[in-house]
Amino acid sequence: MKNILITGANRGIGLKFAEILSANNNIYATARDITSADDLKKFDNTELLELDLLNKDSIKSFCSELKDIPLDMIINNAGIFQDEQMEETILDPELWLDEIMINAIGPVVLSQKLKENIMSGNDKKIIFISSQMGSIDDNYSGGYYFYRTSKSALNSAAKSLSIDWKADGISVLMLHPGWVRTDMGGSNAKLDIDTSVSKMLDVINSLDMSKTGEFLNYEGKKLEW
Repeated sequence: MKNILITGANRGIGLKFAEILSANNNIYATARDITSADDLKKFDNTELLELDLLNKDSIKSFCSELKDIPLDMIINNAGIFQDEQMEETILDPELWLDEIMINAIGPVVLSQKLKENIMSGNDKKIIFISSQMGSIDDNYSGGYYFYRTSKSALNSAAKSLSIDWKADGISVLMLHPGWVRTDMGGSNAKLDIDTSVSKMLDVINSLDMSKTGEFLNYEGKKLEW
Protein backbone atom coordinates (compact mmCIF):
# COMPACT_ATOMS: atom_id res chain seq x y z
CA MET A 1 0.00 0.00 0.00
CA LYS A 2 1.15 3.51 -0.82
CA ASN A 3 1.44 6.33 1.71
CA ILE A 4 -0.45 9.42 0.56
CA LEU A 5 -0.76 12.80 2.27
CA ILE A 6 -3.89 14.84 1.49
CA THR A 7 -4.20 18.34 2.94
CA GLY A 8 -7.57 19.97 3.53
CA ALA A 9 -9.20 16.54 3.48
CA ASN A 10 -12.14 17.22 5.80
CA ARG A 11 -14.54 18.39 3.09
CA GLY A 12 -15.14 18.80 -0.62
CA ILE A 13 -12.49 17.64 -3.07
CA GLY A 14 -10.04 16.63 -0.35
CA LEU A 15 -12.63 14.45 1.35
CA LYS A 16 -13.48 12.72 -1.93
CA PHE A 17 -9.77 12.08 -2.62
CA ALA A 18 -9.48 10.52 0.84
CA GLU A 19 -12.60 8.40 0.37
CA ILE A 20 -11.44 6.92 -2.94
CA LEU A 21 -7.75 6.51 -2.14
CA SER A 22 -8.21 5.08 1.37
CA ALA A 23 -9.61 1.86 -0.13
CA ASN A 24 -6.13 0.72 -1.20
CA ASN A 25 -3.66 3.12 0.40
CA ASN A 26 -2.53 4.50 3.74
CA ILE A 27 -3.87 8.04 3.97
CA TYR A 28 -2.55 10.87 6.11
CA ALA A 29 -5.41 13.36 6.00
CA THR A 30 -5.19 16.87 7.41
CA ALA A 31 -7.69 19.41 8.69
CA ARG A 32 -7.29 22.70 10.54
CA ASP A 33 -9.69 21.44 13.19
CA ILE A 34 -9.73 17.66 13.54
CA THR A 35 -12.66 17.80 15.97
CA SER A 36 -14.91 18.83 13.07
CA ALA A 37 -13.63 16.20 10.62
CA ASP A 38 -16.00 13.37 11.53
CA ASP A 39 -16.45 12.23 7.91
CA LEU A 40 -12.77 11.34 7.65
CA LYS A 41 -13.02 9.05 10.66
CA LYS A 42 -15.31 6.73 8.69
CA PHE A 43 -12.58 5.72 6.23
CA ASP A 44 -10.26 2.76 6.65
CA ASN A 45 -6.47 3.18 6.51
CA THR A 46 -6.77 6.87 7.34
CA GLU A 47 -4.88 8.82 10.00
CA LEU A 48 -6.24 12.27 10.79
CA LEU A 49 -3.72 15.00 11.58
CA GLU A 50 -4.05 18.70 12.39
CA LEU A 51 -2.47 21.23 10.04
CA ASP A 52 -3.01 24.97 9.66
CA LEU A 53 -1.14 26.36 6.65
CA LEU A 54 -1.56 29.88 8.01
CA ASN A 55 0.56 28.97 11.05
CA LYS A 56 4.29 28.37 10.62
CA ASP A 57 4.50 26.53 13.94
CA SER A 58 1.69 24.23 12.84
CA ILE A 59 3.56 23.37 9.63
CA LYS A 60 6.76 22.71 11.56
CA SER A 61 5.00 20.54 14.15
CA PHE A 62 3.15 18.60 11.46
CA CYS A 63 6.33 17.82 9.53
CA SER A 64 7.95 16.58 12.75
CA GLU A 65 5.06 14.13 13.18
CA LEU A 66 5.75 12.70 9.73
CA LYS A 67 9.53 12.74 10.15
CA ASP A 68 10.25 9.06 9.49
CA ILE A 69 7.28 8.22 7.24
CA PRO A 70 7.99 7.70 3.53
CA LEU A 71 5.42 9.37 1.28
CA ASP A 72 4.63 8.24 -2.23
CA MET A 73 2.47 11.26 -2.98
CA ILE A 74 1.40 14.61 -1.54
CA ILE A 75 -1.90 16.08 -2.70
CA ASN A 76 -1.77 19.75 -1.70
CA ASN A 77 -5.50 20.41 -1.72
CA ALA A 78 -6.08 22.80 1.22
CA GLY A 79 -7.15 26.28 0.18
CA ILE A 80 -9.50 29.19 0.80
CA PHE A 81 -11.62 31.47 -1.37
CA GLN A 82 -12.64 34.77 0.26
CA ASP A 83 -13.26 37.07 -2.69
CA GLU A 84 -17.06 36.79 -2.84
CA GLN A 85 -17.33 37.86 0.81
CA MET A 86 -16.13 41.41 0.11
CA GLU A 87 -16.37 44.28 -2.34
CA GLU A 88 -13.65 44.27 -5.01
CA THR A 89 -12.93 47.93 -4.26
CA ILE A 90 -12.03 47.15 -0.63
CA LEU A 91 -8.88 45.06 -0.75
CA ASP A 92 -7.87 44.16 2.80
CA PRO A 93 -4.10 43.54 2.72
CA GLU A 94 -4.19 41.20 5.72
CA LEU A 95 -6.87 38.96 4.22
CA TRP A 96 -5.04 39.04 0.89
CA LEU A 97 -1.81 37.91 2.53
CA ASP A 98 -3.68 35.16 4.40
CA GLU A 99 -5.07 33.82 1.13
CA ILE A 100 -1.66 33.82 -0.53
CA MET A 101 -0.14 32.11 2.50
CA ILE A 102 -2.73 29.32 2.57
CA ASN A 103 -3.10 28.84 -1.20
CA ALA A 104 0.49 29.32 -2.34
CA ILE A 105 3.26 29.75 0.21
CA GLY A 106 2.05 27.16 2.72
CA PRO A 107 1.72 24.25 0.25
CA VAL A 108 5.14 24.87 -1.30
CA VAL A 109 6.88 25.29 2.07
CA LEU A 110 5.18 22.12 3.31
CA SER A 111 6.34 20.20 0.25
CA GLN A 112 9.90 21.43 0.69
CA LYS A 113 9.94 20.39 4.34
CA LEU A 114 8.68 16.93 3.37
CA LYS A 115 11.17 16.39 0.54
CA GLU A 116 13.02 13.63 2.41
CA ASN A 117 9.70 11.84 3.00
CA ILE A 118 8.98 11.96 -0.73
CA MET A 119 12.50 10.81 -1.57
CA SER A 120 11.94 7.79 0.69
CA GLY A 121 8.74 6.87 -1.18
CA ASN A 122 8.35 5.07 -4.49
CA ASP A 123 6.06 7.22 -6.66
CA LYS A 124 7.61 10.59 -5.74
CA LYS A 125 4.63 12.68 -6.87
CA ILE A 126 3.61 16.13 -5.61
CA ILE A 127 0.22 17.42 -6.72
CA PHE A 128 -0.88 21.02 -6.25
CA ILE A 129 -4.62 21.60 -6.65
CA SER A 130 -4.55 24.91 -8.49
CA SER A 131 -7.19 26.71 -10.53
CA GLN A 132 -7.72 28.02 -14.04
CA MET A 133 -8.38 31.33 -12.30
CA GLY A 134 -4.63 31.44 -11.68
CA SER A 135 -4.07 31.68 -15.42
CA ILE A 136 -3.20 35.26 -16.43
CA ASP A 137 -3.81 34.46 -20.09
CA ASP A 138 -7.33 33.17 -19.31
CA ASN A 139 -8.42 36.21 -17.27
CA TYR A 140 -11.21 37.81 -19.33
CA SER A 141 -13.55 38.89 -16.54
CA GLY A 142 -11.28 40.61 -14.01
CA GLY A 143 -11.97 40.67 -10.27
CA TYR A 144 -11.16 37.95 -7.74
CA TYR A 145 -7.84 39.59 -6.88
CA PHE A 146 -7.07 37.44 -3.84
CA TYR A 147 -7.79 34.06 -5.39
CA ARG A 148 -6.32 34.78 -8.83
CA THR A 149 -3.02 36.06 -7.46
CA SER A 150 -2.74 33.26 -4.90
CA LYS A 151 -3.13 30.57 -7.55
CA SER A 152 -0.81 32.38 -9.99
CA ALA A 153 1.80 32.50 -7.22
CA LEU A 154 1.26 28.81 -6.52
CA ASN A 155 1.75 27.92 -10.19
CA SER A 156 4.93 29.96 -10.43
CA ALA A 157 6.49 28.49 -7.29
CA ALA A 158 5.43 24.92 -8.12
CA LYS A 159 6.90 25.29 -11.62
CA SER A 160 10.24 26.24 -10.07
CA LEU A 161 9.97 23.28 -7.72
CA SER A 162 9.44 20.95 -10.67
CA ILE A 163 12.64 22.22 -12.29
CA ASP A 164 14.71 22.16 -9.11
CA TRP A 165 13.65 18.62 -8.19
CA LYS A 166 13.64 17.04 -11.64
CA ALA A 167 17.09 15.53 -11.08
CA ASP A 168 15.73 13.90 -7.91
CA GLY A 169 13.03 12.10 -9.87
CA ILE A 170 10.20 13.98 -8.16
CA SER A 171 7.30 14.80 -10.50
CA VAL A 172 5.25 17.92 -9.81
CA LEU A 173 1.84 18.76 -11.25
CA MET A 174 -0.50 21.76 -11.01
CA LEU A 175 -4.05 20.54 -11.48
CA HIS A 176 -7.29 22.46 -12.06
CA PRO A 177 -10.29 20.47 -10.74
CA GLY A 178 -12.87 22.35 -12.80
CA TRP A 179 -15.76 24.36 -11.40
CA VAL A 180 -17.02 21.83 -8.89
CA ARG A 181 -20.19 21.77 -6.77
CA THR A 182 -18.64 22.08 -3.31
CA ASP A 183 -18.89 24.58 -0.45
CA MET A 184 -16.20 26.60 -2.22
CA GLY A 185 -17.50 26.16 -5.77
CA GLY A 186 -21.15 26.78 -4.92
CA SER A 187 -24.35 25.13 -6.04
CA ASN A 188 -24.25 26.63 -9.56
CA ALA A 189 -21.01 24.87 -10.49
CA LYS A 190 -21.25 22.68 -13.56
CA LEU A 191 -19.19 19.70 -12.41
CA ASP A 192 -20.05 17.11 -9.74
CA ILE A 193 -17.34 16.18 -7.30
CA ASP A 194 -17.20 12.48 -8.23
CA THR A 195 -16.48 13.26 -11.88
CA SER A 196 -13.85 15.86 -11.03
CA VAL A 197 -11.91 13.71 -8.58
CA SER A 198 -12.10 10.49 -10.60
CA LYS A 199 -10.81 12.27 -13.72
CA MET A 200 -8.06 14.02 -11.73
CA LEU A 201 -6.95 10.64 -10.41
CA ASP A 202 -6.66 9.41 -13.99
CA VAL A 203 -4.39 12.37 -14.75
CA ILE A 204 -2.38 11.83 -11.54
CA ASN A 205 -1.93 8.13 -12.26
CA SER A 206 -0.53 8.94 -15.71
CA LEU A 207 1.93 11.50 -14.32
CA ASP A 208 5.60 10.75 -14.94
CA MET A 209 8.77 12.80 -15.27
CA SER A 210 7.96 13.68 -18.88
CA LYS A 211 4.97 15.69 -17.63
CA THR A 212 6.49 17.27 -14.54
CA GLY A 213 5.85 21.00 -14.19
CA GLU A 214 2.69 21.03 -16.32
CA PHE A 215 -0.51 22.97 -15.56
CA LEU A 216 -3.44 20.77 -16.54
CA ASN A 217 -7.19 20.60 -16.03
CA TYR A 218 -9.04 17.60 -14.61
CA GLU A 219 -9.23 16.01 -18.06
CA GLY A 220 -5.50 16.34 -18.67
CA LYS A 221 -5.78 19.34 -21.01
CA LYS A 222 -2.85 21.74 -20.85
CA LEU A 223 -3.76 25.23 -19.56
CA GLU A 224 -2.15 28.55 -20.38
CA TRP A 225 -0.13 30.37 -17.74
